[in-house]
Formats: sequence, C-alpha cells, structure tokens
Amino acid sequence: MTKKKVILLIGGHDPTGGAGITADIETAQNYNFHAISILSCTTIQNTSKFTKINKMPDNYLINCFKEIIKEFSIDVVKIGLLPNINISKEVFSILQHKKLNKVPIIVDPIIKSGNNKILSPKNNLEFIVKKILPVSEIITPNIKEYKFLKKGNEEFFQKNIKNILITDYKKNTKKIYLHLLNNNKNIKNYSTNKVRKVFHGTGCTFSTSIACNIGLKKSIDDSIKISLSYMKKVILNSSLNGKKQSFLNRKCN
Repeated sequence: MTKKKVILLIGGHDPTGGAGITADIETAQNYNFHAISILSCTTIQNTSKFTKINKMPDNYLINCFKEIIKEFSIDVVKIGLLPNINISKEVFSILQHKKLNKVPIIVDPIIKSGNNKILSPKNNLEFIVKKILPVSEIITPNIKEYKFLKKGNEEFFQKNIKNILITDYKKNTKKIYLHLLNNNKNIKNYSTNKVRKVFHGTGCTFSTSIACNIGLKKSIDDSIKISLSYMKKVILNSSLNGKKQSFLNRKCN
C-alpha cells in the first residue's frame, strides 16, 4: 500500500465549516492526504457576519508542532489566517524547523473578512511579508490583498517573493481571471467562468487544492489547472446554502 501523504494546515476555525481549517481538511481529504491541523485562532461568524477572533494561548502552535513532528513527516504546508504578530512569529519558528527543510509552503494571505472586517493588524502583515512570504513556494492573494501587501514593499516583493498567483485579477461579469507572477515577472494568465452564487470558503479551498497538488509533485502550472477544474466540480455539486453564502461540496471525486 502506498504511504499516505501528510499536509500540515495552519489556519483559523470557522464554526460554519464553510471556510478556514475545516475547508482545508475537507479539500485535503479529497486528494487523499492526511491533514494535520494547528489552529491559529477561533472565530465567531456565520455567512452573514464576522463577529470576533479569539486568540490561541501563547506557544500553543509551536508546542503542537513539536509533538506532531516527533511522529510524522510533512509533505506540504498550507497557511491561512494569521491574526496577530505573536502567532505569526510562532509560525515562522515552525517553518524554520529542519524537518521542514525543502517542504513546499503555500500561503493564502487573509487580510479582511467577507464583510470587510480587518483580521490582521499592520505590524503583523509587515512581519508576514518580510518573514513568511519569502520562504513560501507560492502565495495566493486576491488582487486587493496583493495590492495591500505590496504597498510600501514593492522592491522587497520583486526581490524576495517567488511565485504569486493573483486571483480576481481583472473585473469581469462573466469570467474570473488569475495572473501568475514568478519573481514578479509575468508568467501566465488563467480564467474560469463566474457563477451567480456567492460561495463561502473558495479561497481556502482553492489554495489548499494547489497545496495538495504541489505535495503530489505536480508543477505549479499543473497544480493551478487541476485546482481550477476541481473548483468547478465543488461549485457544481454544491447543495447547502447559508443566509448570505452557499457552501462548496469538496468531496466530489
């Protein structure tokens, strides 16, 4: 029997199950990965409103990782919401561990909630840009997140961020456009049809799908293409709606 691959997921908990760490786990399971998850925070939210972030105890993340790494080898890492600088520093310490050397790291930088609530203070975002993004294989911001992170850091981005996949790159009523940069040089454009419904957790799902495919030794280009195809399936098979957003059916293969 082929040994099951392992993905380390670091992100927040969404009690609706539509986004965050639950979305990451469900996506990873679709690709037959064992998901090891470490919470960066818990949240109070539904599909209509984001109310609050609750922080984790000091050293919770690093202590979890120290126990996990004694028993498991990690094939790929996916990082989502990092709500404050203390959490980000713990995550950076985790990424420096010798057993994660050469393990691909995928970051989905999250700045605001769907109802426009700021989820990460400025000093934390600066730390993420300067310390965490440069050790990543690829980051997957939407166009607003990309511009926000790059502002004031243009030269640093050009020299230090390896692969950037910008989602919602151009406004269009019928299609979603994505733009891949490699060391800030234009590489490739992608597109997919837009749907009328608003779905909860598309960013988490898409970035984790990319992470799993990279963990399966696919190229970045192939990982993006496979993940775009996967997103079409999870949207098509959606069968649950919240008040404001619909939910993806991630186990669709």
